[in-house]
Amino acid sequence: MAALVSAFTGVVGLALGFFGVPSFVTPPTARTATATATATVTATVTASPAPGPSSTDGAAPSASDRTAKDVPLTDVDPLGAGYVNMEHKPVTMDGKRFDNAITAEELGSYETLSYSINERYKSLTVTVGLGDDSPATPARVSFKSGGEDGKTLKSATAQINRPVEVTVDVTGVAILSIVAESDDCVCTLGLGSPVLHRG
Repeated sequence: MAALVSAFTGVVGLALGFFGVPSFVTPPTARTATATATATVTATVTASPAPGPSSTDGAAPSASDRTAKDVPLTDVDPLGAGYVNMEHKPVTMDGKRFDNAITAEELGSYETLSYSINERYKSLTVTVGLGDDSPATPARVSFKSGGEDGKTLKSATAQINRPVEVTVDVTGVAILSIVAESDDCVCTLGLGSPVLHRG
C-alpha cells in the first residue's frame, strides 16, 4: 500500500512540474525528528545534628547554690511560746512599710518566740522599731541562743520613728529565740525584714 501511495505522489509531482506548478506535496515517508532533553536534578540536603543540652541552661541548681540561699525568718515555722501575741504581719516604721515582718501589737511585758534553725545559718539581719501608730514607749528586744534563758547574742531597743538595722551572729545556733519586753504593754513592736543568711 505504501508503495502505491509513493508512486502516486511521484506521478502527481511530475505532472505539476510539467505544467510549471511547484510541488508542495511531502512524501508520507518523511518524518520530523524532535529531540527532547530531560534534565535530572538531584538535591542533597545535609541535616545538622540537633543541639544537645547546654551545660548551664536548665541545669538543676547545685548543692552549693541551694545552701547559699537567704531565708526569711517568717518562712520558718516558730516553735511557739507561752504568752505570745507576736505574729507574721506587715508593719510600718518611720513611714516605711515592711511586708515581711514579725509584729506584736500591744506587746506584753515579756514575750518569747523561738525558731529551730538547726545550725544552718551564719547571721540574721532585721530592722527593729515601733510601729508608726504605736505609743512611744520603747521596748527591748533580745536575740538568744536556745530558749528564753539562753545566751544573749544581741540586744536592741525599739523606738518610735527610729528603726535600727541589727545583725545577729547565729553561727552554731540550733534554736533562735526572740525575747521582747515592754513596761506599759501597749506599744506595737515591729521586726522588719528578718532574714537568715547562710553565707
